[in-house]
Amino acid sequence: MTSYSTNDRHRTRNRARARKCGAKGVFDGQDVERRIDQQEARCHYCGEELDFDGPNKWQVDHFIPLSRGGSNWASNIVVACAGCNRDKGDRFPWEYRPARFEEGCGRDG
Repeated sequence: MTSYSTNDRHRTRNRARARKCGAKGVFDGQDVERRIDQQEARCHYCGEELDFDGPNKWQVDHFIPLSRGGSNWASNIVVACAGCNRDKGDRFPWEYRPARFEEGCGRDG
């Protein structure tokens, strides 16, 4: 598994974006690894196995986008494939994939 280390450029970029948006909170590599485990190493949005080394490598996504009032706390992060994260952009998850959030869909389980 590729770690979300303290010197990772993505982590630095996420923190800078959070500060710019005035978002509260911080998460670390352990939070990300815990989330990967909770999601059973699958993309939160499409359910495909996460790519740890290839061109569609996994990314941390803010479930509620920072630009729309989301926090930078661990409770607001999910792990997604690069394609889903890029396609979701700054939309709310239920705007991006409405069927995933219908009643009884079991989002986290």
